[in-house]
Amino acid sequence: MLDTEPAAIEFSADWLRDIHRCIAGELFPDWAGGFRSTDVQVGAHLPPPAFEVPVQVRNFCLDLEERTRHVAGVESIAELLAWADWRFQWIHPFKDFNGRVGRILLVALAYRLGLPPLDPAAGNAERADYFAALRAADAGDSGPLKELWLVRLSG
Repeated sequence: MLDTEPAAIEFSADWLRDIHRCIAGELFPDWAGGFRSTDVQVGAHLPPPAFEVPVQVRNFCLDLEERTRHVAGVESIAELLAWADWRFQWIHPFKDFNGRVGRILLVALAYRLGLPPLDPAAGNAERADYFAALRAADAGDSGPLKELWLVRLSG
């Protein structure tokens, strides 16, 4: 990814599937790089049904591309990162490795936005706050997740 110019990174379903295939392909060659084909539940969250995943991912990528065109300042960057973080995990497009793919997506998004390298993973101390922020975003309140991203960006 770092061999690519930031502006040349295009978020798409194919890009996400390629990332998934790269990180999970050796372990799970039968399904790595493919969207999940079954319905799942992640804790209390019910992601969209499997048959909706391709459309949800396509719309996510189109929305992400458009949102990147309207970023101005640290507040809107934190808002964009929070939205991308939440929405990707909300869709939960893969059978497994969604967290890893999501973190790579966030690193690529930060790189595309010209940010210094950042670690999108919640540390052990932050994990409970991060999951609570995702649940709040599921309920329509992205504020806690945005605040977590503001802290990450300032650190």
